[in-house]
Amino acid sequence: MHAQMMAKWRMAWRGAVVTGLWLLASGCGTLQFDPVSGREVRNLYTLEGDARFGLDVKRDILQATEEAGIPINQDPVMLNTLSNMMHRIAAVSHYPELPYSVTLIHTNVVNAACAPGGQLFFWEGLYDPEEGLVNGDDENELAAVMGHEIAHATARHTTRRLTQTMPINIALMAGALTAELTDNEDWALLLGGAFVLYQGLVLPRYSRADEYEADRLGLLYMAQAGYDPRAAPRIWQRAHQRHGDPGLLQYLASHPTHRRRSRELERLMPEAMELYRTATGQYPPGYIAYSHYTPPSHQPSATERWWAHWNATRPPVPGDTCGHTGGESVYACSAAHSAAK
Repeated sequence: MHAQMMAKWRMAWRGAVVTGLWLLASGCGTLQFDPVSGREVRNLYTLEGDARFGLDVKRDILQATEEAGIPINQDPVMLNTLSNMMHRIAAVSHYPELPYSVTLIHTNVVNAACAPGGQLFFWEGLYDPEEGLVNGDDENELAAVMGHEIAHATARHTTRRLTQTMPINIALMAGALTAELTDNEDWALLLGGAFVLYQGLVLPRYSRADEYEADRLGLLYMAQAGYDPRAAPRIWQRAHQRHGDPGLLQYLASHPTHRRRSRELERLMPEAMELYRTATGQYPPGYIAYSHYTPPSHQPSATERWWAHWNATRPPVPGDTCGHTGGESVYACSAAHSAAK
């Protein structure tokens, strides 16, 4: 019996390691241009893979919700408001072509979420008059949440983090299986502690960074779509007044503190307001522009400058107005020319 158990463990260990190495070799080595950051990033998933992933998540959420007897999409007025808002904000995002959809779930959960590929979920508790995070009658506050969630999809946070954490997860898994096979209790305890620390300290830092990025992108998206960006910090100021902040526990939290989120959003307000003015032709009522504000300029990286120089100095290919041989993507072409400006 013991020999059979050991054989099964060996098979599981080999299978896990082979699968992990295959994923690392085939997925983590794939570089893709990211229009959000203007850089090439590694991602296990293509953009189409994000969309398929998101549809699977949506199916699972809807199935679990229906099995729990919770109504879905039973408020046509709010659903229409959210749907129109989604399309309006998605249209100015970095990926307007994603298959966006929004589902309204009628339960008192105070939350909104976005699966990869733009599958959005709003729980009714989000705008509950007493416990909710936003005022349901204020379209700007709803737009702030919508912009934030769409930003998670366009920044591809879920699949990017899966890609980044895959090597460490595989290493910990392989180490734990090896410790079990060799009955090495010291290694098992050490790896168990490393896993706890990784889950408790490292991953939340990734998550907080993603939340800050989604706050920033969402603020700019909503402003470009013509929604008053002042609503975004107002939400987190209200949340801080109601619930305060977690103190030292903030370092274990997956989200930034309410106060820090509102402060960061306020810091970005001049840039957002200029986008709002460009979109609507004027500032919102009661807003006084910063007289010293100048729009931010993109500072090209060393790689971008090298590409710009290379493309500017080599002879053009006949029939190719961009001057590329065809090996680079359209994204690389536009990035190179942007860096050359």
